[in-house]
Order: sequence, then structure tokens, then C-alpha cells
Amino acid sequence: QIQRSAYAVAFDEHFSIPLDPAALDENSLRFSVFGIDEDERSVSTGVAELKLSDLDLATRPFNAWLYLQDMNKAVDTVGEILLSLSYLPTAERLTVVVVKAKNLVWSNGKVTADPFVKVYLLQDGRKISKKKTAVKRGDTNPVFNEAMIFSVPAIVLQELSLRVTVAESGEDGRGDNTGHVLIGPTASGMGTTHWNQMLATLRKPVSMWHPLRRN
Repeated sequence: QIQRSAYAVAFDEHFSIPLDPAALDENSLRFSVFGIDEDERSVSTGVAELKLSDLDLATRPFNAWLYLQDMNKAVDTVGEILLSLSYLPTAERLTVVVVKAKNLVWSNGKVTADPFVKVYLLQDGRKISKKKTAVKRGDTNPVFNEAMIFSVPAIVLQELSLRVTVAESGEDGRGDNTGHVLIGPTASGMGTTHWNQMLATLRKPVSMWHPLRRN
């Protein structure tokens, strides 16, 4: 139903969609939010999408806030990175898999560079642990497939966040940062959505692409 002149909207509407369990791995849910302008035209506010294969719906319902992406707005990004997150409560282990990146835009107008990825574990904004991948030579679409394992007690999980940075290796071992993404309860956008999905599907890896913001 249309909510007239509403800023904070409560719909409380339920939809039932018949779906064969075998089709869960092949389908996604897309949520599109619209506003109605003075001429009664539908204006897109944003879109959110969930892969059903990332959710353990047979065991528990999934409930989380989703970030709406503005499909009409150009985003100032310097590439994208595919990350997988999972948390194992019994072992109190957070696993971050740096899968791959694509369409990287090098810093300072460079034509080519040697990328690698740094993963920082933050607590209240402070860096408490750091891991990094191997360097990929001259590749704007590098495939890493490296897992980073952090020991994280469940009691502090909501105080933590991740900062994932794509960097360019230099001759002296140091390098320029290409871009980064923040993931966690205090992040915004896809970073919050990914964290919430991880918490809703404990023990099961959840993969998601993230736009890289310029540092």
C-alpha cells in the first residue's frame, strides 16, 4: 500500500511466494522502493537484493535491515571487491575470504600496478589485528581466494568492524592505497547489510560484492 507523506514508513505487510526448496540456490529477492511524485509517477528511491542461497531459511527466518542502492546515482568508486564472511560461535572464529576484485582504478593515474589486499579488524575504530594477501602482478581483476581467520569472542562481536583496503605494492615494499570498504554494525550501506547477513546465518559463508571507495 502507498504511504502518503511519510518519512518513516511502517508497512507490516506479508507476502507468500510458493517456491520449491531446490530453487533456493538459483533465486534472489529484489526489493524496489518507490515514491509517487505530484504527477502520480513512480520515482525509484532505491533497490536491495538478497541471494536466497546465502540464507538458511529452512532453519530460521532472516530478519535484517537492507541498504537501498540508488540505481540512478553515479557512484565514485575505484573498483569492486568480492568478500565472504562467516562466524563460527563454538570456535569464536571470524573468517574473511578475500575472493577477488575487478575494475580497479589505480591511484595517481598509473597505467598498471601490483595489487594486494589488507584486512584490518577494528574495535571501537582502533586497529587490533591486520592480515594481508599475496601480491598479484599487473592485474586489474585479481583473484586472491585467501582466507583470513580472526579470533573473536562472541561477547565483543557487535563492537567490531572490518576495514578492507586494496593497495598497490611499491618497490620499497610499501604502497599506495587504491580504495577501501568498511563492514560492520557501525558501517553504512552494503557493509551493514553484509554484516547482518553473516550474523543471521551463523556458520555459513555469505558472499557479497562491495564498491571500493577512494581513500
